[in-house]
Amino acid sequence: MRFLCLHGMGTNSRIYEMQTAAIRYGLDSQHTYEFIDGTVPTVAAHGIESIAGPNEQFLQYSDPESLESVAKALYDLEKLVDEEGPFDGVMAFSSGAALAASLMVHKLQKDPEKERLNPVFRCAIFFSGGPPEDPLGAISGQRRRMDFESDGEVIKIPTAHIWGANDQLYPTFGPVLSKLCCSDLRSDYIHDGGHEIPGPKDPKAVIKAVHVINRAIERALID
Repeated sequence: MRFLCLHGMGTNSRIYEMQTAAIRYGLDSQHTYEFIDGTVPTVAAHGIESIAGPNEQFLQYSDPESLESVAKALYDLEKLVDEEGPFDGVMAFSSGAALAASLMVHKLQKDPEKERLNPVFRCAIFFSGGPPEDPLGAISGQRRRMDFESDGEVIKIPTAHIWGANDQLYPTFGPVLSKLCCSDLRSDYIHDGGHEIPGPKDPKAVIKAVHVINRAIERALID
């Protein structure tokens, strides 16, 4: 499978490659990964000091305080996927996951039948996935974070959701996005860490994360 990979706020594609290295090593070697940098500079994310280089540039896909920036990030990602796709899946962390989910909802809002028959991604892997912006709201100037109570299960592809039980930075990142995805096609794994991706320091968590990711991939291949 060909995966589009979106990093979290305050990191970059190089750091995200490092963060996901152990998990990608545990997956099928036939998968390929394309890491896309954000374009908006920001400060370093909490806890990445040990893997950041001395001249590292820290990026995000949009300025969360600017609705114009949020809408632009959505359009930029749509353009990238349309021009450089298709991608079989998306593997995204934190705010990158929120953006990927917003794109899926955006495609659904534009053409429900086309997205049902030929979705933009066949599966999605979300690490500490942030609540997505409602694309219609971002475009119209009335921004709103989506949730199950208001929107139901809007994402209908196989998904894997991995987040930390001790995430003190963004405690809603993980469960809110999971509930927006079809319960029959999603798998959750909650590890003992915080706002992070399981890595070599917790090999058991890596194995369990790989298991739920493979489940999503297998479901996508069956479909």
